[in-house]
Amino acid sequence: MKLMIFLSTLFFSYAALAQQMDIKGVDTSSEGSTTIEIKKNPKDAPAKAKWETQDGQAEINGEEGATTKDAKAAWKKACADWKKEMRDDNKENKILNLNCGNSNCSGDAGAKMCNSTGTYKIKTRVE
Repeated sequence: MKLMIFLSTLFFSYAALAQQMDIKGVDTSSEGSTTIEIKKNPKDAPAKAKWETQDGQAEINGEEGATTKDAKAAWKKACADWKKEMRDDNKENKILNLNCGNSNCSGDAGAKMCNSTGTYKIKTRVE
């Protein structure tokens, strides 16, 4: 019996202390129950990145070559360099499509040149 009285006294004393605590401006000393609701503040939440899709074109010109085969090889190198440059410039952004297009070779014998119109589609971050 003494144990029950001791435990109930101990329980009620802790309950009395809990009702008088102040939790960052919330007064719990008044009668009745107190409900604390925790919500994430949208101002503190990280902003979702907004992306915009952009399409574009670029002229790809290879160097002159003595033959059509040489000019085509120079154009392929120019195409590879253009793709590498686009990827280097768009590390944070997302490249959706890079296309060098079809080469168009023309010129006089000994001075052949290939060129094309490349197309790209990228997603860029909008701030």
